[in-house]
Amino acid sequence: MPALRAIGAALPLLVAADTVRLALVNPEREAGLHGDEPGADTAAYLARHGVRVEVVVERTAAAPGRALLDIAERASLLVSGAYGHSRYRELLLGGVTRTLLERAQLPVLLAH
Repeated sequence: MPALRAIGAALPLLVAADTVRLALVNPEREAGLHGDEPGADTAAYLARHGVRVEVVVERTAAAPGRALLDIAERASLLVSGAYGHSRYRELLLGGVTRTLLERAQLPVLLAH
């Protein structure tokens, strides 16, 4: 999963951060992906590595990429998994990775 790869790649930066916000946007739309409590397993992983983590679950009608950028508004870094879709689907629907690359006003660490 790209998000977990991104977290692993950013771990030294996350350990050094004052606070890390683990953001999940509409996790119920990804049935079976997050377990009983969305973000709990990833937050526990980060905490075991000494990261001070806060889980933020955002339920919104906004596009996920826009919602992530809103959550990260005052952040120093945005860490995200990058996932590509077919060009046709990207053209019609856009995508989180595309939104982050086009609109982020902060440094972004992406991993695929």
